[in-house]
Formats: sequence, structure tokens, C-alpha cells
Amino acid sequence: MLSFSFANKDSFLDFGIYITKMPSIPSPKRRVTATQIFGRNGNLKYDEGTYDDITISVECGFVGDVFSRLNSIKAWLFESGSSPLIFSIENDKKYIAQVVNSIDFEIAMRKLGQFVIVFSCEPFRYAVTEPKVSITTSNTILVNNGTVACQPIIEVYGNGDITIAIGSQQMQLKGISNKINLNSILQDAYDDALGNLNSKVTGEYFILPAGSNNVSWTGNITKVDITQNRRWL
Repeated sequence: MLSFSFANKDSFLDFGIYITKMPSIPSPKRRVTATQIFGRNGNLKYDEGTYDDITISVECGFVGDVFSRLNSIKAWLFESGSSPLIFSIENDKKYIAQVVNSIDFEIAMRKLGQFVIVFSCEPFRYAVTEPKVSITTSNTILVNNGTVACQPIIEVYGNGDITIAIGSQQMQLKGISNKINLNSILQDAYDDALGNLNSKVTGEYFILPAGSNNVSWTGNITKVDITQNRRWL
């Protein structure tokens, strides 16, 4: 039985909804702008290095008296906002998705015995479980086994002035006291106890390319914990 989890609820176990046909998963479109230049053959292309969202349509059926749960189903789908979407056929990966169709589920269920849920998803799949990697020695190789670069959350434990590098990328940390979090998703530096530490940071937040990455540093560091937030197309 194919099913899916959305916003931490299972379609079949919680609502009796199952997938009648495994949806086609489109590849995200890369954002490339083409500009015509007078006197030049072809177009001048600018690759932003980003991707558009994708749309996934899920054909569903149901078992039991689903009509008694109709209000709960609608609330679950339409009020959950942007939430994790996990298909049972690949339960170690998740999409970040939101329901966008305005179909009247009750009419579709009564006439056809089935209905379609349309999800608008971020272009990448993410790991459902993302382990934290602890590094205690400078010049350690960290492998990103996703298919595209990812935005890590890095916890640096140390004191004083520190330079930390991943490959050719560097960040300078000034006057660190015990710990600092470097969050590439939020573009923010902070400590749970001390709050905002952006004034102590110089340099661009790290991006982890797919493949092997050398993690190194100078200064007094005891360990570096990295949550990669791996991504797959």
C-alpha cells in the first residue's frame, strides 16, 4: 500500500488515504536567463545557480468512511502550510511542500471515489534524518553525498580568534568564548546562551559542494559539529 506522510501525519494510518498511482516527480528547472545581444550569435546566458519549485500531483483513494473525517482531512492538508512530505516508497527523503489545489474533495470523493492532491514543493529532497558530524582534528575530509551543494549549520567549540575553512572558503571568528553557531540557512551567527554573535564573524557563510570537502582551522578549537542539511535533485 503506497501512502505518504505530510506535516507529521500518515495519510493511511491517520485518515485511510492511500496513493493509487505513484506520482511522476519532475526535475526542477534551473534558472538561466538568456539575453539577445546585437551582432552576437546565439544568446548570452546567465546561470543563477538556483532552481524553481516543482509541482507533484498525487492521485489518492480511500478506505472506510472517509466522509466522517473530511473536515479533519481538509484541516490537515490546507492548514499545515509548508511542511515535510515523505512518500512511503522513499521514506528516507523528504520534500518541503504545501498543498495548493482548491478541489472540492467531497464532490470528487462521492463522484469518483478518488481525488488528487497537488503539492508545490521546494526543488530539492532532503534527508529525513540528518546526523551531526563531529570533527576534532583540522584537515579532516567531510563527504557531502547529496547531489547538490548544501547549506550547513556549524557549531564551533573554542576560544579566542579563530579562522575556519572548508575547501577554499574561510570565515574569521573574533573573540569566541566557548561556542558559536554558524547557520548558513539563516545567514546568522549566534549562541544559545549569548544570543546574536554576528559582530564576531567575518566572511561568507559556508556552502558544502557535493563530494569531498576539507575542513581545517587555525586557533584554539576543541571540536566542530556540522549538520550538513544534504540535498538531492
